[in-house]
Amino acid sequence: MISWFEIPVLNIHRAMDFYGKFLDANINFQDAGDFKMAILGGQQGALIQHVAYKPGYIGVLVYIRCHLPIQEQLELAVQLGGKILRPAALISEDFGYTGIIEDCEGNRIGLHGRN
Repeated sequence: MISWFEIPVLNIHRAMDFYGKFLDANINFQDAGDFKMAILGGQQGALIQHVAYKPGYIGVLVYIRCHLPIQEQLELAVQLGGKILRPAALISEDFGYTGIIEDCEGNRIGLHGRN
């Protein structure tokens, strides 16, 4: 089980706008000088801007719970400047659907939800 995740960003305010709208979430911005963090309401994680963090396509893939039906969530990502990398696919009736997007910062983000 994931207890916390961090999504690296280059532009914290652009990423806050993307994820705030994408997740329909309140975001709590914290500025500690060169380390900026935006805690994602309703999730167990944050956006992080720091020289030691670099957004990327390769690496750990985090799946975020959808607040909309998964197809609508995928389409919302595109409207907000993201891309659909893998369309919604049924894993099982019990588990639901997954899909993968590229966010506005170039990170791969998995989605998990229902149709």
